[in-house]
Amino acid sequence: MVAGLRLAKDDDRPLSTHLDELTARAGLLLLALTVVSLAWFWRIDETLSWYLVRLSPCVVEQCLSVYAPAEWVALRWLSVFLLALVTIIPFICWQALAFARPGLLPRERFWLSSTILIGGVVGMLVIVVTMLTLLPALMAWGHRSGSAQGVVAAYDAVEMLRLVLAVIAVEAVILLTLMATLIAGVTALLDSSTVNWWRWRLHGISLLLIWLAIPSHLTGVRLVVMLANSALVEASILPFSRNRIGYRSLAQGEGILDGEAGLRRIAVVSCRCAGACDLDGSESLPSCMAAHSAQALCLFPDERDHLIDMAVLNRWTDVIISGCDASPLPEHLVHNMETLGIRLRGLSLLDVAAARANAHLDAIDLRLALASMVDPWPESGVGERVLSVDRDGPLHVADNFPWGLILGPRERYVTLPINAFEGLSQDGLVVHGKAGSGYDVGFVLTMN
Repeated sequence: MVAGLRLAKDDDRPLSTHLDELTARAGLLLLALTVVSLAWFWRIDETLSWYLVRLSPCVVEQCLSVYAPAEWVALRWLSVFLLALVTIIPFICWQALAFARPGLLPRERFWLSSTILIGGVVGMLVIVVTMLTLLPALMAWGHRSGSAQGVVAAYDAVEMLRLVLAVIAVEAVILLTLMATLIAGVTALLDSSTVNWWRWRLHGISLLLIWLAIPSHLTGVRLVVMLANSALVEASILPFSRNRIGYRSLAQGEGILDGEAGLRRIAVVSCRCAGACDLDGSESLPSCMAAHSAQALCLFPDERDHLIDMAVLNRWTDVIISGCDASPLPEHLVHNMETLGIRLRGLSLLDVAAARANAHLDAIDLRLALASMVDPWPESGVGERVLSVDRDGPLHVADNFPWGLILGPRERYVTLPINAFEGLSQDGLVVHGKAGSGYDVGFVLTMN
């Protein structure tokens, strides 16, 4: 999430409050780990004996020994800790989501929850299949391949369990790395501009953990696994490092060039203002603009958070509200747009709707309002742009919306200076200005 953004339901709390919450949740996890560890402590001998019988490629009593009793005791305690940690993984995930959820955008909450849930289930299935099926089969194959006539094989139980733990640790590291790549990609944190930042960290951290997990005497295995991990990580990064077209309403590089040749990515938000401005302009917008809709940005916090989420994802530079002039919007939304460097404006179509008996708005009203804007379009051609819009009735023009104006079903209105139409064909224009303003040729003047 971009630093400085404030969600609709955020409140100002000191950092110590967040640290206290984090400490409390960590204390709950420590308590749960302690209780579960005590439960596993009483069953660890039976558990290890059962698993060694399943893992051993031969009769345990004949070929399995413990050559280092001290290491066996240490491994028992490590097994207790790991089994307890695996047992409370659902509780850890729940606490992590509960702590992070209030500060995440809607899309970030969805993907974090989905990735943790799906990744956790898939990870546990992979680990269970590896421990109960793949590793015993690998041990049996190695035992058959390495047996010689007249030689009785003997295995160290500690080394066998260490190998199992190393394999599980490597699988966990690879799975977590892929989950991190997926979350970063779908939340727009990983793209062509940040791919190198993510590549160094994903490769560096995962390779270091794999180096530590695999025993030092398995140098060849360690090298092969590290190369395989790098290939998987690079393959997971590749789809997000090229573009994010699948997650945008505007493709990367699309938009409008302003007078300084800067790319402007404009989004028109069809805010219905709780039914007072019932217009969905998504079908009437040009292809160079993005479309977004909302029921009432002033009333619904979730809609404001969703708008911020889409603005961050699509990298909009301009957000235009259809209903109001953007002044009634909550302060935190205006602050977020300023933080993101987004120009927030409005078309004030709510005034046009209020001036009609049936409060009806259509695509012509929207196109006229967009044509009357002067940023990023030049101010010099605003009159010509407005007149180029096909309309089915007279067009009212005023510097500010006239008080008491009543519009017929086919009458239109734009807010523009009356001199914007100087030198242009002025048929069908109704100018609300002062008589004698000097622009009365072809105009119907009304006295203020």
